[in-house]
Amino acid sequence: MTGELLDFFTMEATEYVDTLDALASRALTGPPDAEPFAQAARALRGSATMSKLSGIAEVAHGLERLARQIRAGTLPWDAATRGVAISAIDDLKILVRGVRGWGAVEEARAGARIAELERVAPRTVKTRVRGRGSEFLAGAAAAAAHGLLEYAEHPGSPDTFATVMRSVRALRGVAALRDLPPLAEVVDAVDAAAKLIEIGQDSPTAERRRLFRTAARVLLEGGDAVRRGDVPAKHSIAVREFMLAAESMRANERDADDVVPIASLFPDDATAAVQPSRNPPTTADQRFRLEVVSQAEHLQRLVADGREAVDPATHDRIGRELRSAVRNLSRAAQSFSAIEIANVFLAAERGAAALEPRSLDVLEEAGALLSDPAGAPGASAARFLALAQRLANLTPAGIARARQATTPPSGAALRSLLETGIAGLAPLGEMPLAEPVVGDEDDVVPIDDLLFHGRDALVRATEIGAAFRAAGRSPDADTLDELYDLLQLAAAE
Repeated sequence: MTGELLDFFTMEATEYVDTLDALASRALTGPPDAEPFAQAARALRGSATMSKLSGIAEVAHGLERLARQIRAGTLPWDAATRGVAISAIDDLKILVRGVRGWGAVEEARAGARIAELERVAPRTVKTRVRGRGSEFLAGAAAAAAHGLLEYAEHPGSPDTFATVMRSVRALRGVAALRDLPPLAEVVDAVDAAAKLIEIGQDSPTAERRRLFRTAARVLLEGGDAVRRGDVPAKHSIAVREFMLAAESMRANERDADDVVPIASLFPDDATAAVQPSRNPPTTADQRFRLEVVSQAEHLQRLVADGREAVDPATHDRIGRELRSAVRNLSRAAQSFSAIEIANVFLAAERGAAALEPRSLDVLEEAGALLSDPAGAPGASAARFLALAQRLANLTPAGIARARQATTPPSGAALRSLLETGIAGLAPLGEMPLAEPVVGDEDDVVPIDDLLFHGRDALVRATEIGAAFRAAGRSPDADTLDELYDLLQLAAAE
C-alpha cells in the first residue's frame, strides 16, 4: 500500500476508533448506543478490508458482533463485556498507529483480541449439524473430495468426471451447507470451473486441476470439523490456497461476454435494413425500466449479502457476483444513453468487488432508485449525479485528488492528465488517442465541462475494452488503476 493511502487509512480509522472509545467510555451504568457503535465498527472493518489490514478488520468485526448481540439481548453489558470492548478499542488505537511497521508483534496483538472477542461474542451458525446429520455431511464432503483429488491427478473420461461432479453437487442438498462457510463457496467454485469441461469447450487445465485439489482439501478439512461438532475453519492454509487457486484461474480466463457493433451484423449496403417503428409500443424509459428492474432488485440482495459476509471465501464470492451485477447495470444504462446512471456503476465497481461499506451504501440507494416502478431515467439523473459525486469524494483516490487540486485544472494540466492516464494502453491496438484538449496555459476548464464529457469517456472506455478482448489478454494492475481513475474523473467531476 502506498504511503498516501496509509495516511488516509490512519486518518479515517482514528475517527472510527475515537467514536467507539467515546461510546464505550460513557457506558458506565448501561450498554452503549448499539447502532452507532455497530456502524463505527462496520465502517472501520470496511476501511481496513480495503486497505488489506485483515488483523484490524477482524478486531473491528468482533466489536460489530458484540454490538449486535447486545442490541439483540443475547449478550449482557456487564463489567466483563465492557472490559473486553475497552481493551479491544485500546489495542485498535495502537494497531492503527502501527500500520506502517506492521509485523509479528502487531499480528499477535490483533490475534489475541480476535480470540477474546470470539469467546465473548462468538460467530453464530444458524443451523448446527449434529449426530447423524454431521456424519452424513462429513461423509458426503469426503466422497466429493476424494473424487476431485483423483480427477486432478489423473483426469479421466467425461463419464468419470460426471460421476465426480454428481458427488460434489450432492452437497447442495444439505440444508446446512450455506451456514457452513467456506464449504458452500467451494462447491460453487468447483461447479463453475466444471461447466466448460462438461460441455466439451475446455480441457482439465492446470488451473482447474489446481482448483480441484485445493477445493478437495477444504472439503476434507471442513468435513472433519463438522464431524467433531465444530465450525469449518475460515482462515486456514487450505482455505488460503483454495482462494489463490480460484483467483489464478479467473485471471487466466478471458471474458466471454464480447460486444460487437450491431452494424457489423449487416451487409455494407443494408443501411435501411433496420428502421425505428413510427409507433413503438413502449417508450425508451419504459424499455429501460423493464430491462433494469430485476437487475436492480438482484443488486439489492447482493448488497445485503455483502454486508453479512464474514469469512474470506464468502467475501470473495459475493464480491465477484456484485461486481458482475454492477457491470451489467452499467452496460444496460449505457445502451439506453443513461450516462449519469452508468457513471455511478462504473465508479462503484472496485468498491463493490471489495464490499467496501460506503460503496455498498451508494449501490443500495442506486438499486432502490432503479427498482422503483414510478421512477424514470430522466427524473433520476440528478440523484445519480449526486451518488457519483459521493463515490468520488469518499474513495481514497478521490480525496487525494481533492487535496491536490483546490482549483479546476488548466487546459494544459487536463491534457497532461488524460494523456498520462491512458498512455499505457497504446500497444493494445491501433487506437490513436483522442485529440487533446486545446487551451492556453492560463485557460481554466470549469468543473461542469468535465461532467459534459462523461459520455465521451464512456465511449473511450468501450473502445479500450474492445481492444483488450481483441488482443486476447488482460490489462496489468497499473493500467487498470489508471483507467479507473479516468472513469472516476469522468463520472464525478
